Amino acid sequence: MSEVSGFIHAIGHGSTWHARLLPKEHRFQYRTAMVLLDLDRLSDFQDSMLAVNRLSILSFKTHRHLCDNVTPSGNQAREFVADVIDTDVSGPVKLLTNPHFLGIGFNPLSVYFLHSKVGEPAAAIYEVSNTPWNEIHRYVIPYRKIAQNNTYWFDKEFHVSPFNPMGQRYVTKARWPQESDVSIYLGLQNDGADELMFEAGLSLRLTPFNGQSIKPLFTGIWPQSLLVIGGIYREAFALWRKGLRYHPHP
Repeated sequence: MSEVSGFIHAIGHGSTWHARLLPKEHRFQYRTAMVLLDLDRLSDFQDSMLAVNRLSILSFKTHRHLCDNVTPSGNQAREFVADVIDTDVSGPVKLLTNPHFLGIGFNPLSVYFLHSKVGEPAAAIYEVSNTPWNEIHRYVIPYRKIAQNNTYWFDKEFHVSPFNPMGQRYVTKARWPQESDVSIYLGLQNDGADELMFEAGLSLRLTPFNGQSIKPLFTGIWPQSLLVIGGIYREAFALWRKGLRYHPHP
């Protein structure tokens, strides 16, 4: 077993929420479920209900992530971090993401949690996707700065919502999946402003990946994730109706 999160692979059940604060308020929250995968141990799923690079009810596609198709591992994520910051990321690499259901899936945010050789938190990669452009951008988050200041600020470099301009900064804090839960917080601030204009959060309770814990992925919670893209457009329509300014893709 991995020392990180108490088990090799996990399923997280919980909720995610969004709150637009300015210029007009708009909020929503829904239940969700995600998987937490050890990228160096994907061979564990050869005879599992989660198929790696195979068509199945529930599948994980490595080509959509920092994970080589031929010999999947966490090395690509480690190399990505090493090109940005100097820190030990030779330990486990855990990816928090939504697998595909019946070949269909979309991940607004996937998070790689990288650890040192002794299993301590080292860095994270926030892997952000947008729609309808189907682009991906990745931000490296140094753990030591979150630990020192409780939060970490970084510039926005990627167009996601047409109702948010590019001249903005993110603030984030995260609870690494070392115990039985994981959480992510993101705030968004316009350049030169003092207050946040947007906040979002994800909070999940982790359980070991097995036949029992995977059942909700096929029942009450999981079908909602098939509607992620539809939900994005539904909320965008609600913002448009409220008269928010439209910002085209740069």
